[in-house]
Amino acid sequence: MLCWKCSIHSRISAFRDHYLDVDFDLSRVIFVTTANQLDPIPEPLRDRMEILQLDGYTEYEKTHIAQQFLVPRQIQANGLREGEILFEESALRTIIRDYTREAGCAI
Repeated sequence: MLCWKCSIHSRISAFRDHYLDVDFDLSRVIFVTTANQLDPIPEPLRDRMEILQLDGYTEYEKTHIAQQFLVPRQIQANGLREGEILFEESALRTIIRDYTREAGCAI
């Protein structure tokens, strides 16, 4: 995942929200946004950005998230009781390794 921090220069210091009829001072604002690719970002905008590359979750972290949150939620959502179905850690790792990818990434 890519994370950008973009500072607004002093020449763009005001913004008026016409719906709320309110002025905003942008002289000390930092915009933070995320994306998965740099290519679609126009070069003039990219020049104003500080680009931080952040890694996604590790396989270990994804397995922990699945065991602690996703599997229990799906068991409940599908009307099963605890013990009626079991996901072994090796099965979760296979699912993570072979059937998932980072959100927004097209391979």
